Amino acid sequence: MFRCGLLLYIPHLHREVLMQTLRDKVIIITGAGGAIAGAVEQAFADAGARPLLVDRDVVRIQGRASSFSTPPIVSDIGTMAKAQEMVEKAKEFHGVVDGLVHLVGDIVTGQVIDLDEDAFDRVFDSNMRTLYYATKAVLPELLKREEGLIAGIASQEAWGGGAAGASLFAASKSAVATFLRSLDQELVHTGIEVAIAFPMGPVDTLCNRRDLPDIDPRSLINPKAIADALVTAALSGIGGRLLELPIHPPRSH
Repeated sequence: MFRCGLLLYIPHLHREVLMQTLRDKVIIITGAGGAIAGAVEQAFADAGARPLLVDRDVVRIQGRASSFSTPPIVSDIGTMAKAQEMVEKAKEFHGVVDGLVHLVGDIVTGQVIDLDEDAFDRVFDSNMRTLYYATKAVLPELLKREEGLIAGIASQEAWGGGAAGASLFAASKSAVATFLRSLDQELVHTGIEVAIAFPMGPVDTLCNRRDLPDIDPRSLINPKAIADALVTAALSGIGGRLLELPIHPPRSH
């Protein structure tokens, strides 16, 4: 994994030595107390990585962090200072940082005419600002090692356009996707992989089961499918890589 060395500026060569294993790689997972995050953390741990859990609420991640034998990092990464502090704590615990999987992102729904005046800041701060700061804080560590992973979550609306009642959410997730696509181009001559997960429908979470009572639970996307896609993307790069990951709902039976 992440072995570029002197091949940093030779794209066709360094791609042959991209990560082939996640064993012992320290992967920061932000929004680590969320519904999708549990599956992501477990998938990376199962692949041999050392997930480092970050959330603004210690109660949400204390038990999970304990199960991975790592201290929880409590931060809302809403400022550059907090994001840099997150990286410094990660280095204190494990000495290195090998990747970032960013899962922070509030959902704001409603018709434009009905949204409150704080909705814009709320959804863009949560989805885009935190991603920007976290990425900016982690990148120097990955560039020093000439290898790594930066991954984030977009949405179905960001893949195919907006949807009624999801205007601001779609816009914020489109910003996330475009930011990561552009970042991928900035990192084209490095061994740092970028991945964007696009859940193409509702994910099977407690909130969605509560808020979508009429939906068949069998049609919901299992968070493990998203987690497995991100792990696969992290290990891609040899002969082809996975940048955009649309995860569709299961077929109807």
